[in-house]
Amino acid sequence: MRSTNGRNNILRSARDTFATKGFDGASIRDIAQAAGLSLSALYYYFPSKQDALYELVHTAYSWYIEHGQTVISEAGDDVLDRFAASVRYLVRYRIENVSVSTVLLRDTERLEGENAAAVKTLQRQARAVLGDVIAAGVDAGRFTVDDPQLATRAVLSICNSLSIWYRPTGELTPEQIERDFTLYALRIVGVEPDPEELDRLLELPISQAGILDFISDPQ
Repeated sequence: MRSTNGRNNILRSARDTFATKGFDGASIRDIAQAAGLSLSALYYYFPSKQDALYELVHTAYSWYIEHGQTVISEAGDDVLDRFAASVRYLVRYRIENVSVSTVLLRDTERLEGENAAAVKTLQRQARAVLGDVIAAGVDAGRFTVDDPQLATRAVLSICNSLSIWYRPTGELTPEQIERDFTLYALRIVGVEPDPEELDRLLELPISQAGILDFISDPQ
């Protein structure tokens, strides 16, 4: 489906409705009301809340995969730099997209049939954004882990948890979280950087394009 301002408006409304009420507690009428549309107008885009959830989840994962791969590529050839960049990108993505991250973690399992199968493929691809870097670091002798897949899940778990507890009004700043989570992730793969090296990794440029609201309307 082509990306239009109307579609993005509905996806934002679906995101906010699902984040607030959960998939089971939300109705297609709730989404229509949040979008300022009649039910018939909403049905033009999405015949059901299952379709709306699928489009939201599919768009979010596709966006993350595309931009995560770009961030890693722009970090250069050094696997340590690529790993730090991938972790920092994920942390920023979660911080800037708390609502959709909440929906992804809580409601994705509500998808059914072909929708569920398609999203499971995207989930594997999303894990591979980080997992391929960890595997490359192990192969190069830079990372020390017994199970690269388990290490990948461990790093993803701490970063994904941000949608559960992070709030902009909290005591921790995004910069503090990014620094600490990068350090924790490095320790998971067996790297203990000195302060100067950690500072260098945190100063690597990260494109902001993939961190902004992925269903905002073009300006």
